[in-house]
Amino acid sequence: MPESDDSAWLAQPLSKTEYVLERLRRELANGDIHPGQQLRQVDIAQRYGVSPTPVREALRLLEADGTIQYSPHRGATVTELTAQEVGDLYYIRAALEARLARLAAERATPEQKASIRRQHEELVASVANESDTELSRLNREFHLAVLRIGSALITQQVVRPLWSGFLPPTTGQWRSGSGNTKFVEEHERVVRAIEAGDADEAEAAMTAHVQTAMEMRKQRGKVDDEA
Repeated sequence: MPESDDSAWLAQPLSKTEYVLERLRRELANGDIHPGQQLRQVDIAQRYGVSPTPVREALRLLEADGTIQYSPHRGATVTELTAQEVGDLYYIRAALEARLARLAAERATPEQKASIRRQHEELVASVANESDTELSRLNREFHLAVLRIGSALITQQVVRPLWSGFLPPTTGQWRSGSGNTKFVEEHERVVRAIEAGDADEAEAAMTAHVQTAMEMRKQRGKVDDEA
């Protein structure tokens, strides 16, 4: 299941600008808004039930952090990463996630080991039947669950924004049967290493897994996939 319920943050007393900003960020994270998509103030205002003013202010905040860009001909669009930026993202992901997997192997309790085993098995059982989007969501939740065992703080403050901001779940690599088989095999390797408390193997397994995702991306020529 997803980590949190959308109703929790929507129930908080937000200003109109904060409300629009949080909804836009949530739609970006969920993949409802995707890289390269135009964002029209009037459309957003109507959809959210607000005036154009808080929408304009929220878009300015997203522009300031690089999430969207303005151009004379297209207006506001969600930022698309270049091939070099995608490579940089995967390079950083590999380093961060491998270290957190090492810590997970060192720190995981029996209950945590059982939990990530269940999440892995749920993903494996879903491969043949679920949609690409659902598989990508399950994949994301598995990764974040492993990484939170290593450090909940670093996962929330550093790793999760990388996934949420640049790797929306509707654009995952969980499409091809051969790719899915490779991914679940690599997840199994990570889980076994953590269950065994083998920090070196957990780090190596996660490094290899993120590198596999990057290599598959290169083969397909895509800049919006995840694994």
